[in-house]
Parts: sequence; structure tokens; C-alpha cells
Amino acid sequence: MVDILFSRIRRWRPGCLWAVSGGALGGGLFILLVVLGFMWRESAPNRPIVTPVFKMIVIPTISPIPATQTAVSFEHNPTNTPEQPALPQDSFLRGQLVAVFGTGGDGLRLRNQPDLDGIISFLALENEVFRVNDGPVNSDGYIWWYLVNPYDNNKAGWGVANYLRSLASP
Repeated sequence: MVDILFSRIRRWRPGCLWAVSGGALGGGLFILLVVLGFMWRESAPNRPIVTPVFKMIVIPTISPIPATQTAVSFEHNPTNTPEQPALPQDSFLRGQLVAVFGTGGDGLRLRNQPDLDGIISFLALENEVFRVNDGPVNSDGYIWWYLVNPYDNNKAGWGVANYLRSLASP
């Protein structure tokens, strides 16, 4: 059995043995260096605190006042009364698509009731599209329409007709 093993070793060429032993030695050294590198590496350096380039401003929403707090009232005596846009010439139909316009970027406040004392449930942005579901209701000197966003039924409320324009219905 030993004779067979030695006879096979004798058949190998000397250059082949050098290549095999060199590869094994090189591989072993590589593994040793990797292990030593992990053992002696330094901990992560302290990184400086990064200051954000911009800040996100969240649109304010109505939050209920907790019972432990009292509401603060402000006296409002406007010196200039803003001009309200003229009433639209045409009336809207139920199911018709309308867009918010003429708010000057302030948006249209959709309320839970068709009057100025109604709680604001959603702020509709300029050029946002809604479907007319109810109305008209004449209250507080305005004509009100119940509007629902065709893509999100949670975005709904009563809006003033002065800030609406009709779009082509599908």
C-alpha cells in the first residue's frame, strides 16, 4: 500500500509540487491575515453630528384640547376684510368633478357642516380634484357643496362654491 502511495508521488512533476505547496501556503497566510485584522482592528471612530439640510414642516391639523388644558381665545379685529371671490356662474351637479382654485395657495377648508362654525375636517389644496356628492346648501352667505376626493373617501367635507371650478365629468 505504501509502495502505491510513493509511486504516485514520484510520478508528480517537481514544478507541480511547488505550485500546490505555494497555493496552500498563500491561502493559509491570507486566512491568518484576515483573522489578525479582525482581532486588532480599532473601534469605529466617532463621527461628527450631521446637521440636516432641510426641515420638514408639518401642516397643522385640528387636535382636540385635553380636559386639563383651557382654550385660549384671541380677539380678532381685522383692519382689512379680504375680498371673497365672486360666486360661480354655474351650478354643480351631483357626481360632477370640481377643482379647488382661487385660494392663493392657502387651500380650501372642508368642514363637517355647511357653515363657518363647522369643524375643519380637511384642507383641500389648490387644484385638488373632488367629486360633488351633496348640495347646494346656502349658509352664512355662502353656497356649500359636499365634496369627496375620488381617490380617498377620508378626504371629504363641505366646501364653499366660491373656490371651486367645474371639470369635465368622466
